[in-house]
Amino acid sequence: MKNSYPVISIIFVLSCIVQSTQSQPTFILTEEQDEIDFISDVTYIDNNYYFIQNRLENIGPDFDSDAYSDVLITSDDGWILDLVNLNGYRSLYHRILKVESGEIILLGSLKSDSCQSKLVISKFNIFNHTLEHLSFYNFCESIIQNIDYVTGLNGDTFIEGYSYVNGGFPKFILKIDSSYNLVPLFDNLSSTVMLSIDFARTGYVIASCGLYNFYDSEFNYRKQRYTTEPLVASNQTHFPFGQHLILQQTLKSHAFPDGGAQIRLVDSNLTVVKKVVIHPDNSPSGLMVLPYYGGISVKNDNEIWASSMFRFEPNIDSSFFTITKLDSNLNIQCHHFLGYDTWYRIFGIKALESGGAIVYGNKVREGFGQNQGEDIFAIRVGQNCELPTVSTNGPDHPMISISAYPNPGINELSFTIEGFDPASLRVELIDVSGKVLFAAHDLSNRVEVANMPGGQYFYRILQEKRLLGVGAWVKL
Repeated sequence: MKNSYPVISIIFVLSCIVQSTQSQPTFILTEEQDEIDFISDVTYIDNNYYFIQNRLENIGPDFDSDAYSDVLITSDDGWILDLVNLNGYRSLYHRILKVESGEIILLGSLKSDSCQSKLVISKFNIFNHTLEHLSFYNFCESIIQNIDYVTGLNGDTFIEGYSYVNGGFPKFILKIDSSYNLVPLFDNLSSTVMLSIDFARTGYVIASCGLYNFYDSEFNYRKQRYTTEPLVASNQTHFPFGQHLILQQTLKSHAFPDGGAQIRLVDSNLTVVKKVVIHPDNSPSGLMVLPYYGGISVKNDNEIWASSMFRFEPNIDSSFFTITKLDSNLNIQCHHFLGYDTWYRIFGIKALESGGAIVYGNKVREGFGQNQGEDIFAIRVGQNCELPTVSTNGPDHPMISISAYPNPGINELSFTIEGFDPASLRVELIDVSGKVLFAAHDLSNRVEVANMPGGQYFYRILQEKRLLGVGAWVKL
């Protein structure tokens, strides 16, 4: 299948809390706080957002830290309404399992002097702000690093995650029974293992690298199959989609022609039947990372939202991430590359029933390094990837943006620049192989490209040696 690359606009996210006048408000949420802070999940209830905010202190060399979690409550347009501490210190809530009857069922980990970490399921009442623990499972000799849930057959739910022990990250899979007790199924698996309902929707498949192990509905082993297109990235996504397909998000080095953040559909023969590659260019440099809790969220079979992260060393201010909406055929409906002003760490993305999606995690505060001044971050985009406007609870801060037009174009390329002096910038045009074909200075004027053949190109916008943005452009 021919690679599909989107036409891209570059938006720098710099505001505090941002709202708009759209019927489905878009906003940016960020709060400067002393600890290392991040958002691990969010749910929407009765016109309010409930964010799980985690705060880390005293990070040790073995991935150990004192931590605590809050429920941060905002209005529909992102204004902070309340902050509720969950269970004091030494607790960390990773995910929201579900919402029922005014209560949020949370999945997390607790730490004590006698036990390094316990997996815990808790119930938070949104009316009286009380917390009740429903069940525990001990990991006393290791430190839980990641926990997520998987929806199974007949309403079953499974927990998969990994912990840190003796320099490794073994993965575990547990089942939640009807009373929220945790029943172990597998341990000491590879950290890249993923559980999913199988292709026939009658059992389960556990995939790791190129191996797919198949089980019946009671996890009796059935068979093993192998594919030459393995999944090898951390935090990748793997779950049933449509009729007898599995939707996956993984990474492939962009040194390869189809390298990048890959979203693909796989059939029961383990054949990749459809694929889209998301990457701003095909340069062999740089690093790609998937969100900590996976970068795919599906509202329905015809609305898929995806996110991934990219960064170019050694400049911390050239980090960026993506928000992409796709249909059931993996056609890109809308798309943004965002960031560049600082280092963003994306933890997840969630499609919203009210339309659009929200991406969340944290960002490094200006003047701080990694694992220092990291503050919560979330951006709510509209149904067609509409970005927030510039109305804030403090002084207005203009969104900094760079876009190319006309796109597609013929012999001339112009740039709309906001937040920079266009005369101080230069552009490089790059072909699909990563070769720089053309460069021009002073973007206050049109760029003549009459001698370039028609096709797909990528552009880099630079201010001296600083990378400001990347995008795609089609010449007719």
